[in-house]
Amino acid sequence: MVDYTPYAQALFELAKDSKQEIEWMDELKQVAQVITSVPELSKILAHPSITRVKKKDIIQTAFESQIDTTVFRFLLVLNEHNELSHLDKISDAYEECYRKKHKIEIVKVTSASKLDEDQLSRLKEMLEKKLDKTLELEVQVDPSLIAGIKVQANDLVMDNTVVAKIDAMKEAINR
Repeated sequence: MVDYTPYAQALFELAKDSKQEIEWMDELKQVAQVITSVPELSKILAHPSITRVKKKDIIQTAFESQIDTTVFRFLLVLNEHNELSHLDKISDAYEECYRKKHKIEIVKVTSASKLDEDQLSRLKEMLEKKLDKTLELEVQVDPSLIAGIKVQANDLVMDNTVVAKIDAMKEAINR
């Protein structure tokens, strides 16, 4: 597996110096989304027989007036290294650089039913205190959990669902 962190780190360092970390992250995500959502564009940028000059023309037409100059020049560098087709992975690596710098951790929250904003806010606040980190919640609904909530962070799993409790009872009975 190829590590795209060096590309992301290079742009991130420039973004820090320019105080444009979030703006460039958003632009990178948007460009990556455009490329991946337009299959013809993805194929052209990944195709080895299409010249870099032709790809550069396409990039200029599509993005030059839409994004920051430095982000645009970054796309040109990626084109020169035949890495444009991996922009989605580079964008993810940039976001990871941002999270590391700002000590932000993604926490996956799965509940049996949709949680309202107040519940999510209180849950986030409680988890941030417990983990002593800034968190971003990735929220999913899984009705198969019956009731309750499951929280997964890098080094933590809290499973307070009915399914988990039933499984624990089964295990206790089988001992």
